Amino acid sequence: MKTRRLSGLLLAALIAATASTGCLSNKKKTLAQKENNEPRPTAASHSPVDLSKIGTNVINGEIGKEVEANDTVFTLNSVIDAGVRDNEKKFIYFDITLKNNTANAYSLSTINNFYITIPEGDIYSDVQTQLYAKSHFAEDKYYVDPFDIPSNGQFSGLVGGFKLEENANSFEVSFYPTGDDPNNKETVIKYEITADDIQAPSDDIVK
Repeated sequence: MKTRRLSGLLLAALIAATASTGCLSNKKKTLAQKENNEPRPTAASHSPVDLSKIGTNVINGEIGKEVEANDTVFTLNSVIDAGVRDNEKKFIYFDITLKNNTANAYSLSTINNFYITIPEGDIYSDVQTQLYAKSHFAEDKYYVDPFDIPSNGQFSGLVGGFKLEENANSFEVSFYPTGDDPNNKETVIKYEITADDIQAPSDDIVK
């Protein structure tokens, strides 16, 4: 898989600085919220962005298997093709499970924590795909950016998505386990995706 270009690193740094704002609102439900008054994540001091260290610690993941890094246990359960086409591009989403093993609740976002790599370069989340999913996926299955991770708890659901050429059936998915510091991008978990790994949404996902 082609390595990331410097332009991709610069984009990642810009994304990190703005990701906490989000662009859409949504009911943010998690499986581990024990009470209705679960506190929202609070602002914390963030480390400065060091471009030279972004993605230097690579962990190779496997779909369906847990990977632990930065007090985070992450699982990419599946890659979902929504079945919709826009100018011969398909909408791709991720079904994930994320366990937060710290006392700090925090928010993540698709645009800051995930990207797809194809031979031509890196692809980041597309707002149109989020609008589509918000209208066509069940509210308890899909979460728009940002999505909340409770302290000492678990988040599970669909996030994304991304626009890919219809014939792009082999690509790399990357996830930064940043925790409560969106600039903490030294570690990246990577997944090699093939056509066999891409699934249609199940009946319980579609409205």
